[in-house]
Amino acid sequence: MLPAFILKNGRIFDGRSFLSPGFSVVIRPPHIVAITPHPPTHLPSVDLKGKVIAPGYIDLQVNGGGGKYASMDPSEKSFHQILDAHLKHGTTSMLLTITSSATNTRREAIETIRNMMDKEHSLLAGAHLEGPFLNPSKKGAHHEPWLQPPTPDLLKQIINEGMDVVRAMTVSPELFTSGNLDILLETGWVLSAGHSTASYETAVSFFDHGGQMATHLFNTMPPLSGREPGIITAIFEHKGVKAGVIADGHHVHPAAIRLAHKIMGERLFLVSDATFLGQKDGAVYFGPTTFKMKDGICYNQEGKLAGSSISMAQAVQYCITQAGIPEADALRMATFTPASVLGATDMIGRLGKGMLANIVVLGDNWLPEKVYLEGQEVEL
Repeated sequence: MLPAFILKNGRIFDGRSFLSPGFSVVIRPPHIVAITPHPPTHLPSVDLKGKVIAPGYIDLQVNGGGGKYASMDPSEKSFHQILDAHLKHGTTSMLLTITSSATNTRREAIETIRNMMDKEHSLLAGAHLEGPFLNPSKKGAHHEPWLQPPTPDLLKQIINEGMDVVRAMTVSPELFTSGNLDILLETGWVLSAGHSTASYETAVSFFDHGGQMATHLFNTMPPLSGREPGIITAIFEHKGVKAGVIADGHHVHPAAIRLAHKIMGERLFLVSDATFLGQKDGAVYFGPTTFKMKDGICYNQEGKLAGSSISMAQAVQYCITQAGIPEADALRMATFTPASVLGATDMIGRLGKGMLANIVVLGDNWLPEKVYLEGQEVEL
């Protein structure tokens, strides 16, 4: 067992708000045992000299990183490289995203995640299936031959593959009958609307029926208009729906992020949608498709954006420094709200007694200077 220690003289963000000055975080790995103004005097301490202490970031949409891609090389070695790449940037819990893929690749990826989840504890929280039930007209960078219409038999097949591993699934609501949607809802997975041309009415019906989330808000969705309010208005209006947004300065204009934040409040959260974290400019070979990376932005052959190359830490930094989102709200969008999507706020996404000691210490530029995973400092 690792020894207990104290983080002192930090500016503590507990997942919802900043605490008053004077508190310290007492850690006995893997948990936080107290947040107190009177920490034990016999324990070693780390003086943070006013730096921000926040919960470790939680990313519900990680496609790749460190030169590896979850939907291309579904091996434990590859997945460890992805996890490590994001962990070094302060993401201490994540869902690996399996995009529309060949059947054997999807099965292998799910089985690899299943084998890793017990060993990785809080770091690998499960899988996010993004496809194959997506509208081809809003496929984005997905490979169209791998998209499929939902049928009861295929739904049951994928459910059997993913039980106890899949935590979220992105689907296009307009492709689903209520009966097929009921089959998916029985899993308890978080169903997310995305890659969709759904009308306002269809989207509202999907959310009323049990859909809880929207995937990369604004992207691969028709724009809002006066006579056709569409899926975006349904997401804004429906109080039971949370939505992820990619804050990288390319996928969504900062004014649109501010608008969504103003309307949705604590229902809006950040995702990296990272595929190419750490990738250098040049050609990127992704299965049957060749992408082009230029200035940190990746495009497919049709000129469409293909994932991102940012970390959650960079998304938080962008929201605070470029999009004008209040500090506490930007941090909450990367911590408490995604934890609430997973139903895991009893263990992650907050700082408090009994919580896992998944923690980031942020420098003046809002990027991590220290990262702790279950109380153990990560080598950055």
